[in-house]
Amino acid sequence: MTPQVKLVDHPALEPDYRAELVLRLTRELMNGPRDFASIVRAAEGAYPTDVLAALRHLEDENQAYVSSSGQWTHCENLAPIPTLLPHSENQASESFDDLPEAHPVDFDWRFTRATITDLAKRITPSATESVAILGAPTLYRYLVDSGINAWLFDKNPHIVAHLRTAGYVSVTECDLLEFSAGTPRFHWAMADPPWYVDHYEAFITAGRRLLLPEGRLLLSVLPRLTRPAASMDRFHILEFATNVGLDLLEVNPSVLHYVSPPFETEALRAEGLTINDWRTGDLFSFVTRSYKLHTAKANQPGRADQWQSVQFGKTTVKIKREQPAEAEPFDYQPASPSGSIRLRSVSRRSPVRSKINMWTSRNVALKISKPVMLTEALGKIANGTSVSATLASMAYEYQLSEPEMNKLRQLLQLLIQDAGLTWNS
Repeated sequence: MTPQVKLVDHPALEPDYRAELVLRLTRELMNGPRDFASIVRAAEGAYPTDVLAALRHLEDENQAYVSSSGQWTHCENLAPIPTLLPHSENQASESFDDLPEAHPVDFDWRFTRATITDLAKRITPSATESVAILGAPTLYRYLVDSGINAWLFDKNPHIVAHLRTAGYVSVTECDLLEFSAGTPRFHWAMADPPWYVDHYEAFITAGRRLLLPEGRLLLSVLPRLTRPAASMDRFHILEFATNVGLDLLEVNPSVLHYVSPPFETEALRAEGLTINDWRTGDLFSFVTRSYKLHTAKANQPGRADQWQSVQFGKTTVKIKREQPAEAEPFDYQPASPSGSIRLRSVSRRSPVRSKINMWTSRNVALKISKPVMLTEALGKIANGTSVSATLASMAYEYQLSEPEMNKLRQLLQLLIQDAGLTWNS
């Protein structure tokens, strides 16, 4: 049965957006009964909890009902329940890459294996042509392994270090929000930015600077119901691309499929929802104009929060760099008002997000005191220092009381257990 969900960490569903989403779901249900997972995948990017809220609205208005088997049916559609073909990527989330886990601070979603294979067929450089990959490390590795001359531009230092250690040398560590490219030298580019306007402007600008005349840019674009402003964001993306000298060639809706990262899986599980690899994106294809033009300048984003990262196996723990209040006793508490250590929404619009100063790639989101001390402690353990030696060192250096020591021990145990590591006392 479809679970009851109490939306705690989520931004409120705006009336106009809810009306648009309800209309989309009504049209889908008029084609016949659907299970929840199928409805989400047809909802043009809407987040599963928003889809469920819209379905509950239809249910309250006596326009739809859900059967005991979990099939949603429109009240005007009394057709027999169809036999649904399995979704080609409706499997457990693929873990085919050994890269460090995706983290919500980085807005990191990665393509499924089938999508990577499909993109490789769409990117068709000659033997002398090269491909720039902006923010899609698994696609980059696949292309290089296939013998294609590809180069990755990515800001995640853990991913860059991992790839270089594995022998992939054509990698540049850079923040594309602050990118300044040299002479254009690529014939193809694939950009998979976080789905926010400031990132789109930065990635499009970088792609335009890297591409030679008549070069091709493939761009992942958020579906129109991803959030209330998504339609306007899509219009802005097209307008900005045109202004920097890119002509739209083709739009392929919903051809990009993403693996559900652990943090998103945990967020949905906290809502009582289990649905994997539901997120899709549209693929826009552009060509660079051959004539010279005045390049539009991307808007400079506001000052972003700075995070310190510690790698625990494949899990990443990020702690916000902020002015430490070292006089406060060490403590931690869930950032979510629900009391759960897992955040229920990773959206940038979530009102809870700004309160987090410790966040893991498996969506443990906390408010902590003494962040510098915790960063130091995690770093010691990650580098092989025993937990007991680390606790003793922190107790001496930071003059921790017995209650503080107990709190630190509890938190370290939680993080080690969550990362699937062994408690090395």
